Order: sequence, then structure tokens, then C-alpha cells
Amino acid sequence: MKRFSFVSLSVCVFLGSVYADYMNSPGWENDPYFTHQSWSFTSSQNPAMPDDGGAGNPYGTAILTMGDAQWIDDLGMMFDPGSFDPLGQRQGGWGIDGPQQDATWITIDIPNAADPGRKKELWYEITFRVSSMQLAEQIVNKVDLRCYAEGIIDEAHEFTDNGYNGGVIGVDEQLRIWLRFWGTFEFDPQPQSELFVLTGTLDAGQGVLLDQIDIDTRCVPEPTTLCLLAIGALGMIRRRR
Repeated sequence: MKRFSFVSLSVCVFLGSVYADYMNSPGWENDPYFTHQSWSFTSSQNPAMPDDGGAGNPYGTAILTMGDAQWIDDLGMMFDPGSFDPLGQRQGGWGIDGPQQDATWITIDIPNAADPGRKKELWYEITFRVSSMQLAEQIVNKVDLRCYAEGIIDEAHEFTDNGYNGGVIGVDEQLRIWLRFWGTFEFDPQPQSELFVLTGTLDAGQGVLLDQIDIDTRCVPEPTTLCLLAIGALGMIRRRR
């Protein structure tokens, strides 16, 4: 994935009760190849298993590894950015401070089962806080999010970025800005595993606090496979006639 190319954050505001995470899930739960993993950073464990211990992925346990960051156990209250009404208490998170250049903030290794007849789709949602409104407006050009097949970091194994959505969801008492972004990647064919990588650049005095990450995956049949299935179904109908 290239640098986030979302049209400049202008700044979008999502009102309502947004403190509960996993807000924009893709609705893949009924897919037989569905996996789900979520990290809410309620402890300083690093590397960390998902909150459910890996139960949401039948192919193995995804592992998240933080880079150079400080764990914080209480992030305080989030408030509505318009009315300043309280939206909920945030729990733990990982603080990342500048200056740094193209530093690896997070890697996530997600096991799956290879299938040459299907392609992989991966959805993510990230909730985080930035130190100022200025950084909130710059953040899409400060971070780089990519996904790779089989853990091999090269162009041939890089997932296609399908774009993303997001914006401001709240502020804290110090008027630091809460953001949430979500989007999807895809890769053909379905690999044995996915490596999700988040890197970033911060100036001196800038800071990011990562609060929650959710990742869902599924694999879907290729169009040619669907055509063969349809032809087979037509054949069965003719036999019955």
C-alpha cells in the first residue's frame, strides 16, 4: 500500500456513541473462511496474542509485535468533538513519540490456509489518538500501511490496497484528537499467511497513541471457479430433467 491517499482530512467528525470498537466490520462472519483478531492493549504484553487468545482464527494464532513504544494503562475519557459530551473511558494503549523517520510501529503475522483457487481479502480498523489537530490533519501523509503474503516483503507479495475511510471520532480533556480508520486489502491467490505492517514518521513534539486494532480476513472463489460451479449446477439440473 502506498502512503494513505485519502483526500486531505477535512476533518470528518463521526458523532454518537463511538467509544465501542469494531464499529465498521465488513460483515464477513458467515463466510466459511472467516478469521477475526482484535487487540485492545489492556496489558503491556509484547508480542501479543489477540484478545480472544486466537479463538477467532481457526488456522492459528495471529501475533502482534510493537516497535519502540511505551505502554500506557489508562487513556482517560473520550469526549464528543462537537458537544464535549463524554463518550466513554479508553483503556490501555501504546504511545509512540517523535522524532522518527519511517519507523516500524506494528507488525502482525496472521496465519491462514493457502488455496490457489481463491483470493484473500483483509479488512482492518485502527483506533488511535494524536497529539494535536495539526497532526490529525497530517496523519494520512505520516503513516504507511501495507500487507504482504507469506511474510515476504517485496512487490510480488504485496497486497492491493482497496482504499479506506476514517476521520475524527473524539477528543480528550487536553484536546488531543481521537481518530479511526478502516479499509481493505486483497491478494490473489490465497496465501498461507498475511503480514500486516504499519510504519510512521513523526516530527519532534508529535505523538501517536495506538489504542485498538481489529483485522478480519476471508478468501473468496475466483471468477473462473464460480463459472465452473455454475456450469456444474446447470449440468445437474439438466440431468434431473
